[in-house]
Amino acid sequence: MAYTCPYCGESVDGNSKCTRCDNDLEWVRKVHENSSHYYVKGYYEAEGRNLTAAATYLKKAIYFNKYNIDSRNLLGLVYFEMGEIGCALKEWIISASLNKENNIAQEYIAKLQNSPKILVTYKDSISLYNKALMYLKQNNNDMAIIRLKKAISLNVQLIEARNLLGLCYIKEKQFYKANEQIKNVLAIDASNVKALRYFRLLSKEDTATIQPYELEYIPKQSKNNYVKPSKIINRGHSLAAHIVYFIIGSLCMLIIQNSLILPNKTKNYENEIIQLKESEKKLNKLLEDLRVKTQDEMIQLEAKNQKLAEEKQDIELTNSKIAQKEKLAQATIFKNNKEWIQSAEILYNVAPSLLDDEATMRYEELKREVYPRFTRILYDEGYRHFNRLEYTEAKSKFEKAILYEPTAEILRKSLYSLGKIEREQGNTEKAKYYFNTVVEQYAGTNEGKWAVAELKRLQE
Repeated sequence: MAYTCPYCGESVDGNSKCTRCDNDLEWVRKVHENSSHYYVKGYYEAEGRNLTAAATYLKKAIYFNKYNIDSRNLLGLVYFEMGEIGCALKEWIISASLNKENNIAQEYIAKLQNSPKILVTYKDSISLYNKALMYLKQNNNDMAIIRLKKAISLNVQLIEARNLLGLCYIKEKQFYKANEQIKNVLAIDASNVKALRYFRLLSKEDTATIQPYELEYIPKQSKNNYVKPSKIINRGHSLAAHIVYFIIGSLCMLIIQNSLILPNKTKNYENEIIQLKESEKKLNKLLEDLRVKTQDEMIQLEAKNQKLAEEKQDIELTNSKIAQKEKLAQATIFKNNKEWIQSAEILYNVAPSLLDDEATMRYEELKREVYPRFTRILYDEGYRHFNRLEYTEAKSKFEKAILYEPTAEILRKSLYSLGKIEREQGNTEKAKYYFNTVVEQYAGTNEGKWAVAELKRLQE
């Protein structure tokens, strides 16, 4: 297992010590092994559609090694499958920022960016879900159910919305409908904790009767239970003498306490209070000195950390800019050799925001020259696959052609061809989406007219 030494940055191939700085790297190896272990567990759980368990393991893998790109990408796919597109996009963006070379997360991000309808429907579904929560807090179950049904129609994978809808049905005692929603959740995520709890609640037959709690009353004493003494003894004189003696003794004890005992105790207490106050002053002064010293050290450390972070950021930015210019140079060499495919693929991975004005102009010129030729090649290959009824290969070529800023001609032909492929594969809704796009954006073209005819055929 290869990893990077955190002390000097040297690449280490499974050794317990760094070959450059000779530091012990056993703990680094264990951290990477733990991360890989949890990634494998998460992978198998995701494969078995235990998405919640998979997400838990993948989060642990990232906790041990935040640079575990495979775990981040798979966690994004798990979130996407659970209908949480925002969380998925977040993980893919972090993954792409950590490693831009040959990272499939960039393809996922590009697909979402080129499908704005998905992001809009996701946003609407989340808004409806939040409104449903508000209605539930107001005990308005009917309005909550309406909002949740709409949210699920926009995003069928949104597990939280299905769980909440199932709970609403349980509250309304519509157990059949609740069971249907919970089963749909478990079909997507077999380890979803909420869905499993609701499923057990729906499957349970509770026939136990509740026994009333009985209070143990204490009977009141009857007034008639009073027993009168049989004989009355008069002790008036002796009792009065005892009371007088008791009062005299109490007065003597009070005089002794006030004259001898209390003054000594009071003086001792006063001395203890003075000592405690002096100790408190010393302690407060010590604490204040320590706080000031710690605060000064913290300020110095924060300033030093900020300076180091800025220097690191500047170095990374400079390296990134150099890397982008190198990519631009490679793309130019491939373009001069008329190797359009290699040139286009390198250009697609260039970050324009890191280029200066001159490099940006060269980047745009290369795109204008390379992309049209590359997309024409992709379309021609896709068309040949389509004629040979190789729909999977053809679909891949047409979708890739759309990504590389094709001309209007290639774009409408690719969209129309994708519609025909989806129609042949029985995906009617996707076929309608592509044909409608062609009709809306390219109404006067041949493809637009053909798309109208295809839509009529699909509606028959």
